[in-house]
Amino acid sequence: MHRDSYQRAYDALEAFSENHNMKAELKWSKVSNQKLSAYKALVDCFFDLNNTDHLHFHCLCFDSHQWNHKKYNNGDSDIGLSKLYYQLILHKFVKTHGHKGSLYVRVDHRNSSTPLETIRSMLNATAARDHGIATRPVKQFVSEDSKKCRLLQLNDVILGAVCAARNSRHLLEGGREAKKELAKLVLEKSGLDGFERNSPMSVKRFTIWNMNASPR
Repeated sequence: MHRDSYQRAYDALEAFSENHNMKAELKWSKVSNQKLSAYKALVDCFFDLNNTDHLHFHCLCFDSHQWNHKKYNNGDSDIGLSKLYYQLILHKFVKTHGHKGSLYVRVDHRNSSTPLETIRSMLNATAARDHGIATRPVKQFVSEDSKKCRLLQLNDVILGAVCAARNSRHLLEGGREAKKELAKLVLEKSGLDGFERNSPMSVKRFTIWNMNASPR
């Protein structure tokens, strides 16, 4: 996002926290019937920013059970996850925005066998080799504790809703009603017919990319 959009997003999230007394960490796992109205307001906040081009959302969906880590990832599932980071950032950010300016990537903290600096170097090498972007556009690739970052928390909530709708958990009986309702709300506001199909190429602000595994 642009520097001005970054500040606008943080200001909007700060105002949301104050107005709804939501000072604790925001998480999909914390969505409850008691907090449903507040989380609906958070979704509204997100789409206000999304519809005005201040925040975009790009999601890569992948069935981890399909991946043969022993064959393709030296038996390390974390290598598989790092490959997905690489693909998403390359196709949704580097190719489309790398020639316009610098890219700073921040992901939720995790214990990883693949250094994030290695992924950054690979992205910059591919940008130069395949797309003629010789400026090494990915300037930073770091992890951060989501408890300290409202944007990562917002992403967790929207992503959780997308996953629930993608797997049709919002239609199951016995599920938490608040989560089901929030998943339906995100699907409705996204403007997409569903998350089980790739979003149209013409869609730029809220996209879904369903990736299939290599043959086992």
